[in-house]
Amino acid sequence: MEEAEKRLGFMVKKFERRGISVSRMLAEAKPEIEGLGKDQVQQTKEKVYDNIIEFVECEGYPTESDADFKEANINDLVFTILAPIVTAFRRKTGRDIYLQREKQITAVDLKTGGYQEFVLVDLIGVGNQKFVFVVEAKKSSLGEAKRQCLLAMKDMGDRNDGGVVYGFVTTGEQWQMLRYDGTVFTQTDNFLVLFREVGQEKGRWMKEASILVDCIHAALRSGGFVVA
Repeated sequence: MEEAEKRLGFMVKKFERRGISVSRMLAEAKPEIEGLGKDQVQQTKEKVYDNIIEFVECEGYPTESDADFKEANINDLVFTILAPIVTAFRRKTGRDIYLQREKQITAVDLKTGGYQEFVLVDLIGVGNQKFVFVVEAKKSSLGEAKRQCLLAMKDMGDRNDGGVVYGFVTTGEQWQMLRYDGTVFTQTDNFLVLFREVGQEKGRWMKEASILVDCIHAALRSGGFVVA
């Protein structure tokens, strides 16, 4: 923990005392490129919802109390959520973006961190890529995932040499969005993306939980991109 805090430049305990609402995080996002239209966002939310329902029916509900539900299952869930959003964004914008799984990010001082479950990369050209966002999933708690995510965001921001990077931590059920602007880290309050009656309450999911799609879309539009 001490080594991590030295690299981050702050005490994690103090950082955990601060948080903003998801709506404020979205309002403060500064899109650098045009993204999906309103109808396309809604269609993507429908697709994400369908994927979540299929996942729960096939692999079960993500809960720590189920010994058979592994971290790999949560990673499967995260992928089913990310894939429709990234695909729709890529097709709309023509950006050469892609997901990398189990990606190790090397800091500018050549120190290496752990492997991140998902990293979204924007391929600018030969030998030139920008990191857009990272997703760290843990079965046990968001706090466990967050420290690794913060370090990855710090390294991503330093390697991007400008711009904003975003991070997401999740247990499958709960999610949290983080932002690093090169100087300051900001985090949202926790928000639920899954609940046990999700298959019977689509309207509730669309109203309360589909904001995750808006968060990822906002990260895609502004994270990692440096526009001259």
